[in-house]
Amino acid sequence: MNDCIFRNRIWFLVMLFLLPFASHATAKKLNATDEVSVTALKVDNAASFIGVDSRTPQFSWELKTSKRNIKQNAYQLLVADTPEKLAAGDGNIWNSGKVASAASAGILYRGKALESRKRYYWKLIWWGMDNAKAESNTEYFETGLLHQSDWSGDWVGFPSGWIGRVHYFRRVFSFQKEIAKARAYVAGIGYSEMEINGKKVNDHVLDPATSDFAKTIYYSTYDIKEYLKKDNVMVIAVAPGWYGMPKLRMQMEFYFTDGTMEVINSSSIRNVTLGPVQSAGVLDGEVYDARQEKPEWNLPSDTIIKGLPSQHWGVAPVLEAPGGKMASQQLEPIRVVESFKPVSIKEVKPGIFVMDAGQNMAGWVAIKVKGEKGKKITLKFAETLYPDGTINQENLRTAWATDTYILKGGATETWEPRFTYHGFRYMQIEGWPGTPSVDDLTVRRVRSDVEEAGKFSSSNDLLNRIYQMVKRTEAANLHSIPTDCPQRDERMGWLNDLTVRIEQAMYNFNLHRFYAKYIQDICDTQTENGEITDTAPYKVGGKPADPVSVSFLLLALKSYEYYGNTEIIRKNYSNMKAWVNYLTSRTNKAGILEYSYYGDWSPPAEFGAKGHSYGALSVNTPGDLMSTGYLYYSAQVMAKLAEVLGNVDDQHQYEQLATRTLNAFNTKFWDESKGGYGTNNQSCNSFAIFLGAPTKERLPRVVANLVRDVKERGYHLTTGNLCTKYLLEALTEHGELETAYKIATQTTYPSWGYMLANGATTLWERWEYETGGSMNSHNHPMMGSVGSWLYKYIAGILPDIEAPGFGKLVLRPYIPNDLQHAQATYQSVKGEVSSAWKKTKAAIEYQVTIPPNAVATVYIPTKDVKSVTEGGRPISKIEGIRFVRMEAAAAVYEIGSGNYVFRSKW
Repeated sequence: MNDCIFRNRIWFLVMLFLLPFASHATAKKLNATDEVSVTALKVDNAASFIGVDSRTPQFSWELKTSKRNIKQNAYQLLVADTPEKLAAGDGNIWNSGKVASAASAGILYRGKALESRKRYYWKLIWWGMDNAKAESNTEYFETGLLHQSDWSGDWVGFPSGWIGRVHYFRRVFSFQKEIAKARAYVAGIGYSEMEINGKKVNDHVLDPATSDFAKTIYYSTYDIKEYLKKDNVMVIAVAPGWYGMPKLRMQMEFYFTDGTMEVINSSSIRNVTLGPVQSAGVLDGEVYDARQEKPEWNLPSDTIIKGLPSQHWGVAPVLEAPGGKMASQQLEPIRVVESFKPVSIKEVKPGIFVMDAGQNMAGWVAIKVKGEKGKKITLKFAETLYPDGTINQENLRTAWATDTYILKGGATETWEPRFTYHGFRYMQIEGWPGTPSVDDLTVRRVRSDVEEAGKFSSSNDLLNRIYQMVKRTEAANLHSIPTDCPQRDERMGWLNDLTVRIEQAMYNFNLHRFYAKYIQDICDTQTENGEITDTAPYKVGGKPADPVSVSFLLLALKSYEYYGNTEIIRKNYSNMKAWVNYLTSRTNKAGILEYSYYGDWSPPAEFGAKGHSYGALSVNTPGDLMSTGYLYYSAQVMAKLAEVLGNVDDQHQYEQLATRTLNAFNTKFWDESKGGYGTNNQSCNSFAIFLGAPTKERLPRVVANLVRDVKERGYHLTTGNLCTKYLLEALTEHGELETAYKIATQTTYPSWGYMLANGATTLWERWEYETGGSMNSHNHPMMGSVGSWLYKYIAGILPDIEAPGFGKLVLRPYIPNDLQHAQATYQSVKGEVSSAWKKTKAAIEYQVTIPPNAVATVYIPTKDVKSVTEGGRPISKIEGIRFVRMEAAAAVYEIGSGNYVFRSKW
């Protein structure tokens, strides 16, 4: 072929291919961000949020691209009160202007005062490198009732004669106009569900969130327009829940196309009665009599409540208010997050069947059954079985954990509880007509519907099972507060447990909103002198809280570090400061904080106090050592929080407190003859190392003592709920990875592997397998800090607090001899972070993903920097990768966003 003709044909084909792009370019100038999109726009960490309660909500977004080294140079936020104004570029409510910043989370609203009940529209304009520009889609948020005066209705109920019963409130209403918008603001406490025209308004369960109702009462905001007709009936069922006496405050607001509006509130409800839910208790279960169902309640007519001798309707009088401030529920609601079939059903005695869900969990069971009218079915829940196969409820203590269903007869009936939940693996069925099958039962997993954040896997199946056990336990204990257990007569938010649970939970779930709510629960327990309590909302436990409850401060610090949330610090700063000042006031002249309740709680039984505190109080770890150490830790955290807020005076004050307290700690607890702290046990020494207490000269002796003790015990731990975390971290960070790994992968008592070997699917409260009516929960997250160790050390994913919200991060995997590969992902507020390494012949392949607008310090395992390649090329040839230093057995580099495949000699 003639070369000229060939070139012309190629040119023609190229032009033909480029023509669509050329025509598009005439409409929009191509630039460097055509491969970058702005996504995941959120307000207060929620998309399209109705019921926003903050006057200064926080904005966040992510960037999506396949390109490397994408960095934000500036942003502009526009907020308008109509989508048309926003589309025209008119941010009439707020125009931030072009802000030179890489921040993409925790951006506070700074516009005009937000109004109650109003929808706002917003978008983001983004600038990257070389002044490249991109624009997001439009999103919206809608405020709730921002002022207490926005509430017009009273609290109503029925105070006498119906103790422990579910109250049903009913209201008929109709319209002659076309509705443009309709909202319901509902605070039914303890728990409530709203139906309009026979349909449940939402998919929330166990609503609203638990709180100290004398301080804060949460309401939910529902869009109810789609449920409305010309003639309507509303029924709200309110159960005692945690409150004890059902009370309702409700406000429905209807906006018509002619510009008018109408309000129906709880004060206008005239009718309240009892119904098919005979009783409902969080701990005891639910009794439901299907014979008492009243389908006529769903007819939009008041005539049905007159002249019916079998049905008593009372007047819903105004009751005394619970006392708390009304607040819109900002955290994710509790929902049924998963449904599945049980693994088996066995007849263990004539007419008695036991269902196995296959795992310990929190939720309930839905049933499908057909039988004669009045037949009673009981469903009893438990974590363990007796040798004869029947359920063992001894460890539930006073909780009945039993649901009862009474059939109405006729066709096949379906039912599941609405106002209780259980912690269980097994369910015992009594009174079932015939023989139940797996198809007749559906297991419902129920928790706060927080998004999953992380995943971990490795070549060691035991580690994978431990990870799953930890994550499953955490999931079972997220019910608007971080509970200690989901099964027995407790289910409290223990601050002691949370101290070492926070990071593990944050790696596994997005708890941005959850923790912002829970820190308010803690503040609600605080007295004028700064004391907080051991549980929040306060039910049981010490007053004041054990000094180990630094979780109060860590909720703010870790929310800042992981999510870039500065506002949680600002909002709660005075409360946290008051707590640390209170602890300081309790120190003696030597600077030692002596009071202690729990310390390093629940070590292996041989190290617990016999006949005292369930045997869970450590006899070898001094309480004043733990308390004083945590005072030092609290002072350090407060100094950092003050620094974040720019409060230099407070920063210096708490730095000085930290210095004094550490000196007091070393003076009192350092044992020169032994070369360790306190009793020289694992808890004392690992805690001291975590705190950074040993001097450079002392540190090797402390580490050596720690390692010696572990080895002498056959690589078994002796720590309780707190120091187990510090044990693994101290060993790993000080050259004893293999020792830490052997502890983590131990299969004999005491260990996580021992739990799994004895049938555990969730973490135990104790290192021992116990089933009696004592401290024997089998679904308890306080021993789960090994979960954060897997993410932080084996996978090596860490945020950098100097650039919070994963603006900067560290990827530094620690690679045990016996592990062939490990990988983890974490959904940060910047986007997904991943770290995956595997061993090949004499080499390590290390794949990482850094989200856009982030920078990582990555440790590539090797002693030979010249061996390092990326994408098959010498790393020195790769643009945008900066060598930092050699450190131990790693080459350290700084890299921008993108996907990388490193390979190095190992």
